[in-house]
Amino acid sequence: MTAPLAAAPGAVRRHRFDNGLTLLVRRDPTAPVVGIVTWVNAGYFDETDDLVGIAHVLEHMYFKGTPRFGPGEIAKATKAAGGSLNAGTIYDHTAYYTTLPASALEAGLDIQFDAYAHSLIDGGELARELEVIIQEARRKADSPGAVTTETLYALLHDRHRIRRWRIGREAGLRTFDRGMVERFYRTWYAPNNTILAIVGDVDEEAIIAQVARRWGALPSQPLARDRGPAEAGAPEFRWSELDGDIAQGHAAIGWRACGVHDADAPLLDLAATILGSGRGARLYRAVRDRGLASHVGAYHYTPGDLGLFIVSLEGPGDALRDATAATWAEIAALRTHGVSAREVLRAQRLHDARWLRRLESMDAQAMHLAEWEAIGAWDLADRYHAALMAATPDDVQRAVARALDPAHAAVVAYRPRGVAPLAPEAAAARTALDAAAAARVALAAVEDVDALPARPRAVVARGATAGVARFEAGHVPILVRRRPGAPLVNLTCGVLGGALDETAANAGVTTLMARALVRGTMRRDANAVARAAEELGGSIAPSLGADSAGWTFSVPAPRLDDALALFAEVVTMPAFRSDAVEMERAAHLAELAAQRDDMYAWPVRLAFDAAWAGHPYGRSVLGTAESVQGISPEALAAWHDARVRAGSVVLAVAGDVEPERVAAAMAGAFGALRGAPRPSFARPTWPALRSERIEERDKAQTALALAYPGPGRREAQRFPGALLGVIASGLGGRFFDELRDKRSLAYTVAASPRERLLGGAFVAYIATAPAREQEAHDALLAEFARLRREPVTDDELARARAYALGSHAIRQQSGAAVLADAVDAWLLGEGLEELDDWEARIRAVTPEAIQEMANAWFDDARLALGAVRGQGRTV
Repeated sequence: MTAPLAAAPGAVRRHRFDNGLTLLVRRDPTAPVVGIVTWVNAGYFDETDDLVGIAHVLEHMYFKGTPRFGPGEIAKATKAAGGSLNAGTIYDHTAYYTTLPASALEAGLDIQFDAYAHSLIDGGELARELEVIIQEARRKADSPGAVTTETLYALLHDRHRIRRWRIGREAGLRTFDRGMVERFYRTWYAPNNTILAIVGDVDEEAIIAQVARRWGALPSQPLARDRGPAEAGAPEFRWSELDGDIAQGHAAIGWRACGVHDADAPLLDLAATILGSGRGARLYRAVRDRGLASHVGAYHYTPGDLGLFIVSLEGPGDALRDATAATWAEIAALRTHGVSAREVLRAQRLHDARWLRRLESMDAQAMHLAEWEAIGAWDLADRYHAALMAATPDDVQRAVARALDPAHAAVVAYRPRGVAPLAPEAAAARTALDAAAAARVALAAVEDVDALPARPRAVVARGATAGVARFEAGHVPILVRRRPGAPLVNLTCGVLGGALDETAANAGVTTLMARALVRGTMRRDANAVARAAEELGGSIAPSLGADSAGWTFSVPAPRLDDALALFAEVVTMPAFRSDAVEMERAAHLAELAAQRDDMYAWPVRLAFDAAWAGHPYGRSVLGTAESVQGISPEALAAWHDARVRAGSVVLAVAGDVEPERVAAAMAGAFGALRGAPRPSFARPTWPALRSERIEERDKAQTALALAYPGPGRREAQRFPGALLGVIASGLGGRFFDELRDKRSLAYTVAASPRERLLGGAFVAYIATAPAREQEAHDALLAEFARLRREPVTDDELARARAYALGSHAIRQQSGAAVLADAVDAWLLGEGLEELDDWEARIRAVTPEAIQEMANAWFDDARLALGAVRGQGRTV
């Protein structure tokens, strides 16, 4: 079991100031990084019905300026310090978080304090930002998952404030004025209603003194908290359906449940994991594996004093009735028949590994501390975790029996337009669901299979570059990055090629192969693989890209040997059984259909289809419905043999390991891999004239993706391109400032390079009101013209460079990220040397180099446009 945070090196220091501010500090010297979280105990529950959404409005205004920083300058100052910031508002709190290099701590504290204590609620800025938030609300209305979930919350509750559309509706948002937002700010943003959590390579005493000089001088405020009426009694069974212009069906089943302080809370967390987390979960096996849904999940959510137990699914619309019934049947079986000791163990091991992952980064640790301190005390988290790890099957069943009474459930179904209603009314729906529960067939038992014995194999050491030790086993390279003290070990097998190696006829074969591969080996079926992996605390996950494919596995360090044996068995000995392949094919086809519901990814996909028509880069890595239907299990086995066993492959490990020992163990376990030189691939051709792909949909927004050709993965101009992406995009970026902050055209504005092995693109995205589509389109083109016309300023470049270098340092906290960078450099880059050269290449970029890059690539005549045109529904 994971050691409690209190017993870990650098235990947490709590300091309460006279004005009521709570400060939590933890020194963690494992990376030169610091995370700062400002947690304000005010959210949607603190809004009266005439102020729904105002907490979120204030979160936006928090970054809009102070007497010291003008609009947009808070984000720019944070970037200049090498850090990033963001925020989130939810029912019981609003959290502001920033991550910086530890050397920038003083600057980070200054910026965060100034925003907290001195935010200006300017009337003109507020009016512009409200238009942005209305676009955010429209984006949310176009998200079927969000609509389903919040409709369920409303159905479950008659009085509690969680029943409301939390971001606010357009009509209500338009009533807010400066005075209303200012009053909410002055009421709740008080030190005695705030927790400040700081974790990193810091001096605790110095932190306390620095916080005292800033936050410690603020006055406390009287707090008269009223979070509205509570529910009276348990609800009857409730049912609701809606339909819309969506590609996949969605359903959610929910109950009112206990809050976090209840002894049943950790037991319901385990129940949710048993039902919905991982491939070994009951719903995955009973619903997803039957082809009824592509995604299933369950969670126990405890905002404030409330509790909710939610089960959700997404899948083909014509299977929505059967999927919902099968889900109901599994919940009923859990309540009636209980759980096994192995199911509880699997869930506990997954939770234990998640606990470790929270400790891997400074910002995650700071958020964890602040969250639990708000609940009552930061060390309650360790007690909660201990209770979860000590739970028995009988404990879990008793909690489920108390919480998940079918008479008090609520169900929401969101159908694609044209799909018939699932039931005429609630009573008929309940009868059908109960009939499905009575007819349920128990899930098959899972067979235990012993691990293959370890047979280490001699390797040849090839030195070390950028902290990565290199070994060879025949023609297979092995990369090892030692991370002393890391609680997790990360394993990767990467293959060059992926979708790039496919034709139109077999498009999607790599993705289907990579996913079907984890569904059984020559020694284990899919369920045995899933349970073995999840009892180790992880899941073997496919990693898919345009130029490469692979698999990753992350587990607690003490379980490395067993994980390595299982990982190798799965990657090198897949069975591709027909039933398992058909399960994955069904989910694959459902995901292909669901792409059209993603108002960010789909316009970008349309733009790439316009730019790279006929080339693999122009297709989704999922392929097409036609191509995927034609791929047989035998074709998958042949593709695996040619592209994995005999492909250009690399093995990699990151963790607290001895490099030569783990390399020899990997060489032995993966002895079936033969390796191969790098293959060659056909290069794409970008059209000489503007090309477009446009769809008309019944959506609240229009989403545009504008793509220009750009530098590829191995081209020198990718470094100016990377910094240009920082200058243009994100909080404080050019496009963000001009199109969002000044013109209120959108909530989401983004611009970034998309590097591929054989080419690239630079993509700008905006989602706006349909009536403003042309204005948004022209505004984006004007920004690109400005980049061609004049160099970026020295200040812009300095901020972008500091941000890039700081983000790179912050990224080193994650073993998975470090390993991914090494594998990417080996497979797609110029070798591990580029990891050492990266900083110098970034520092060498000049304003002139960025302008040269813009003029070389950003030709309006060659623009590729992808668009989803909405109808402009109000929300």
